[in-house]
Amino acid sequence: MELLADRRIALDARPAPALTPVLEAVFIGHCPPDGPARWDRLAADERLLDEIGRLGFRRETDRLRALAAGAEEEEGDEALKALYRLPLPLYSLGQFQDLFPGVFEADASYRSRLAGARAWLPPAVQDFFQTSRPLPDGAKKLWVIRVPEAEGRAAFLPDPHANLLEPQGLGAFDRALLIPRAGLLALPDLERMQIPAHRTDLPPLRQPVVTPRFMPCAETKAEPAVGPVSTGQPTPEPGESGGMNPAPQGIWPASDTIAPIARALARLRPDLQCLYAVPFDDADKSETPRPDAAFLDYLAGEGEARGKLRHLQFLYPYLRARGRTLGSPCGLIAGAQAEVSQALGPWRSMAGHPLPGQAMPYPPVGQHAATRLRQTPGISVLLRQRDACVLDDERLCVSVLPQTDLRSGEADEAWRSAEVMRFMGWLRRELQALGERLVLNADPRDPRPGLLLRRFLDGLHQAGALRGKLPEDAYRLNQRQDGEAALIFEIELAPAFALDRIRLTFVHDRNSGAVEIGGG
Repeated sequence: MELLADRRIALDARPAPALTPVLEAVFIGHCPPDGPARWDRLAADERLLDEIGRLGFRRETDRLRALAAGAEEEEGDEALKALYRLPLPLYSLGQFQDLFPGVFEADASYRSRLAGARAWLPPAVQDFFQTSRPLPDGAKKLWVIRVPEAEGRAAFLPDPHANLLEPQGLGAFDRALLIPRAGLLALPDLERMQIPAHRTDLPPLRQPVVTPRFMPCAETKAEPAVGPVSTGQPTPEPGESGGMNPAPQGIWPASDTIAPIARALARLRPDLQCLYAVPFDDADKSETPRPDAAFLDYLAGEGEARGKLRHLQFLYPYLRARGRTLGSPCGLIAGAQAEVSQALGPWRSMAGHPLPGQAMPYPPVGQHAATRLRQTPGISVLLRQRDACVLDDERLCVSVLPQTDLRSGEADEAWRSAEVMRFMGWLRRELQALGERLVLNADPRDPRPGLLLRRFLDGLHQAGALRGKLPEDAYRLNQRQDGEAALIFEIELAPAFALDRIRLTFVHDRNSGAVEIGGG
């Protein structure tokens, strides 16, 4: 902090949040190189330490304060100084770079020809804080959890026997579930480690530069052939110095990565939505990468975890920009979802709007291929339209509602919108927070909790989150008695969802013509 004008003006690079973010996100990933971070900067920020301590990590925050005061190091302090598995609340990219300087230039241990040698968490954080519209300070909030590269992909996956009541014994994924207002989760470096190490890229074809000069027609020579531009550097082979370090486990199948994530979210945090990019096919030898066929088959299958896939939104393809290698799309999508939720509401979709930044989808996906992926198994596809990156549709693999609550297969199509799932998750968090405030302060015979709920639901209807001409058509609220000390409300909602398909029927005869419009 810098003091100016006789200590009357204070400058601090850390912004103070002016409001409560509607949709908070959590990113888990690598910050190379492995080792200490600028933990002293965190220890000097009481506001951030207080936020971390409220999650159940008072012991860690108190230890950071003691180390900053000059206490002797003890066992376990090395991991604490590296900020491993400690949820870090960030309100700007500058805060992230302040804690992990040089993270954009350092190489990771796992390398691949297509994804390069840099970690994907730093550019994902950068993408998250990009905006396409002015937002007030504190409108975007991101929790970052750093994991050691030495632990491989297992550091990103949940523990099936995790006990959230004992935070100190939890892994990174399970610690992310402790953040009460978190609505989005992304694992960019898990996606990076799923990129096949030997997967090559198609070199661009460019016309060689020819110096213009006068030449008689009789001396004109044949133009040189167009071919790939050589960099003059040999392509390193795996195992050579400066080459790739393939993961020893190989590419993990979806049953080993997606299934445990879906089960953990369904059991512990059904309001949380995980963004995940579809991996490339390791067996495919074509020049242009393609989505993993086995992964898509798993998403479209009928396994025991299929119903739980509603807690994940799958994206394809990846992002690439000038001067930047392949990267995860989850940071950009999560930032856009948080921005739209803050400005318009968590029930609004961010599909169809140009995304900020210069990154474009790679490999490019045509509209027909995007439609196929959207329909089966249900992928949210990024497209390039008018020199801008656009998400075609926010799509889920399965319905937001359980199959038992659907009346027909056609109804299933209308409930596969990711924004509806995001809205339902936000609604659960808001109602839970309201219930926690009322549990010790309200009498079961007091009518004010019911009036408060009706005012909240009326506001949602007025904002367009619920469908129906009148509030009575949008929701039903019934209070049920179950003992003298119980306060129970049953809520039925009719959330608004985007039109999935518009069917136009042209009817023409000799004397007249008409157009009939029907929903699909």
